[in-house]
Amino acid sequence: MEDLSNFPNRLKELMEERELKSETLAAAVQISGSAIRAWLRGESVPTYLNAAKLADFFGCSLDFLMGRTDYEAAVPRPLPPFYPQLRKVMAEANVTRFEIAENTNIKDAFFTNWAKGQLPLIVTLCSLADYLHVSLDYLIGRRDY
Repeated sequence: MEDLSNFPNRLKELMEERELKSETLAAAVQISGSAIRAWLRGESVPTYLNAAKLADFFGCSLDFLMGRTDYEAAVPRPLPPFYPQLRKVMAEANVTRFEIAENTNIKDAFFTNWAKGQLPLIVTLCSLADYLHVSLDYLIGRRDY
């Protein structure tokens, strides 16, 4: 499983820089205050859509928000549908879903679910990004590189 233990501290830092309380942030990004507090305590991590909302709000990359990099800047933009974007990235890497399933803990059945519109967990996205050697932002279509 991907280590996202830096996420709570990164979120705290971003909130402190802007002098935000959890309820203020919750209202701004339309996420419950209790979810934000659970993230700050390290009890859970956001869905990738909620993580993208946070990254857009703070104007940072998803990789920065998740504590995977120190590169911060990102320009918010609408997210494309996940599965077609994943297929594009896989094609660029010349990798099949079967290769991913064989070489990671990501089950082949997940691809079928994603094709039907289900969204991956953020930890799964991290594993995919690592395997495909791309940023989270590129993987979900927030960035063109």
